Amino acid sequence: MEADIAIDDKRIGARTTFEDEARTIKTLSTVEVRVPASTSNLGAGFDCCGLALKLYLRARASIRPDGTPVAIRTSGEGASLCAEKNLLYRAMRFVTEREGLRLPPVRLAVRSEIPLASGLGSSGAAILAGVALANELSGRPLSVETMLRYATQLEGHADNVAAALLGGWVVHAINPDGSVLAVRRPWPKDLKIIVVTPHVQLETAQARAALPELVQRADAVFNMQRIALFHAAIENGDYDLLWEAMRDRLHQPYRQDLVPGLAEALAIQRVEGLLGVALSGAGPSVVALARHHDRRIAELIAQPFHRHGTKTTVRFLEVDERGLEIRTGC
Repeated sequence: MEADIAIDDKRIGARTTFEDEARTIKTLSTVEVRVPASTSNLGAGFDCCGLALKLYLRARASIRPDGTPVAIRTSGEGASLCAEKNLLYRAMRFVTEREGLRLPPVRLAVRSEIPLASGLGSSGAAILAGVALANELSGRPLSVETMLRYATQLEGHADNVAAALLGGWVVHAINPDGSVLAVRRPWPKDLKIIVVTPHVQLETAQARAALPELVQRADAVFNMQRIALFHAAIENGDYDLLWEAMRDRLHQPYRQDLVPGLAEALAIQRVEGLLGVALSGAGPSVVALARHHDRRIAELIAQPFHRHGTKTTVRFLEVDERGLEIRTGC
């Protein structure tokens, strides 16, 4: 699937003064970025952790002749919607406005393997790609910390963008001033990721709207105990603890009824090799941690959706340890 969009944006490619030229692109002709998908929350870790996955959004920015409008071609998962929402380009504009930068007219080619509105960080990947492209085309004025801060402001939360930027398993906290503290932690290679995605889109805004403004203290304590247990289980290799550690009371109970079959998928019985199951991000994808990439486990998770007449896609994914990758002058 492909879609094209042309944007006549006077803020990009506009004539500049001599002072502006000091902050305008120099000699780069093209920049390419690759951004991984991500799963987040992993049960009890609501809005505080994410895991980068080997499923990618790729974007290429090529300089266009002066005066021609910005042109964007998208392909892959949800191409037409990508072009309509245009998060990548909006992120580029956000950076230029915040930093007082000027970018040349560019042609953007975007291809994504990440399904939209699925709980796998598609919007975060697009936003991070836009921030990274704007930074590269402007001579790299932004630190990694500032890139993460801008991406978080645009996304509204940091779990997906932090994991996509740094790679691997990332825990984070957002300071009152909006800066983000992010720490990359080792993810064990023998802990496998299975993702089952029902063919139903669930926008993050809709999933967040289902959450209560206030929670019971007992539920908050329940989650705090289990996210601490989750980290200990990962670090000590005590995977039998994950079944309990991935339970949640803060977001999954309120979101599981938004998609038919989701509640049943999250409540499947434990079988050999299955270590834990949770909503991936805001959903509707379900992520399972397992000892092996076992199709039998994937089918158990998919069956409740099938009973409701919803098709699914199963992905056996590896953890991306590299995060955002950038190539220039290619």
